[in-house]
Amino acid sequence: MAKKKLFKKVLIIRTGAIGDVIHTTNTFRAIKDAHPEVEIHYLTSINESMLVYDKNLAKVWVIESEKFKPFSKYTMEFAKKLKAEKFDVAINLQPSFKTRLLVELAKIKTHFNYKKKSKLHAVQNYWETAKKAFPDIKNYSDLKMYLNPEVSEKMHTELSKYKRPLVVLNAGHVFAKRQGRTYPVEKWIELGNKIQEKYDGTILITGVKVDEEILKPLEQIKNSVSFVSKLSLDENSALIKNSDILISGDSGPLHIASALGVKALGLFGSMPIERTGPCGENCSVVVSPMECAPCNHIKCKYLKGTGELYSPCMKMIEVENIMVEVDKLLRS
Repeated sequence: MAKKKLFKKVLIIRTGAIGDVIHTTNTFRAIKDAHPEVEIHYLTSINESMLVYDKNLAKVWVIESEKFKPFSKYTMEFAKKLKAEKFDVAINLQPSFKTRLLVELAKIKTHFNYKKKSKLHAVQNYWETAKKAFPDIKNYSDLKMYLNPEVSEKMHTELSKYKRPLVVLNAGHVFAKRQGRTYPVEKWIELGNKIQEKYDGTILITGVKVDEEILKPLEQIKNSVSFVSKLSLDENSALIKNSDILISGDSGPLHIASALGVKALGLFGSMPIERTGPCGENCSVVVSPMECAPCNHIKCKYLKGTGELYSPCMKMIEVENIMVEVDKLLRS
C-alpha cells in the first residue's frame, strides 16, 4: 500500500460570508491540533480581523470581491503571489469557478473541494472536506474565534458603564437578499421591553448602516443603546464578547457569539437549524411554527410583489416563546 502524502503547507479557501467563515474555524483548528507542524494559510474576502488573531493560522489572505474576476489582472497577480508560496494542498471550501481557477493558476496540484450536503450541519460538512486531506483529525462540537485584544479591552471599558445584563438585539440585515431571517421591528420592541421589565439591564441594539432608519424605532426600548452602523466588524465582535446574551436571526453575529462562547439565541424561519443553527452549549433556538418552515429558499413565495419586509414564518415567532429561552439562558 502506498504511503499517504504528508501535507506541510495548506491553503484553506472560504471567501464569505461571515457565518460561513466562522463555521470553518473548526476545520483548521482540527488540522493544527493533529499536526502542529503544518503551516495553514486562509484565503477570504471578509475583514481579516475575524481570523488574524487565531494562532492556528500562519497567514490570512484577503481577496477583494469586486476585483476578483476570472483572468483579470488583479486575479492573475494574486495567483502569482499564491504560487510563490508553493502550497502542498488547497482545501477549497467554496469551490466556485473563480476559486477553482485561482487554485489552478497558483499551481496547487493537490486540492480537495467542498461538496454541500444539505442534511449535514455546515461545520461538519467543512470538516469532512478537510478530513480527506488529514484523515486523523478530530471533530469538535464547539467553535472558537479570537479577537483583537486592544479592541476587546476598549469595548469592555465602554460597556462597563451600562447596567447588566447586557442583552444584544441584532435586528439588522432587514434588506438582505435571503428572506425569512429577520424579525419584525415591532416585535423586537416588544421583546426588548419585556426583557427590560424582567431583568432591568441594558439593551444593546446592533445592525448595519442600510438598516439604520428602519431600526430607529428600537431606540424607544427602555434603557437601550443603539450601535447600529457605528461599529467596525471587530468592534461589533468585541461588543458581543462583552455582553451576556445575543438574540438574532440566522446571521453572522449569531455565529460570532457562539464562537466566542457567549450565550446566543437564534430565531429561525426559513433557515434549517440542522444546517446553519448556532453551535455550542450556550446556544438555543426558537423555530417558526409555520408549516412550510424551514423552506431554505432565498425568496419567500408569500412576499412576491407585496412589498413586505418580513416573511410570515418570522412574524409567527411569538415573543413569549423567545422569553422562555431567554430565561433559560440568563439563568444558566
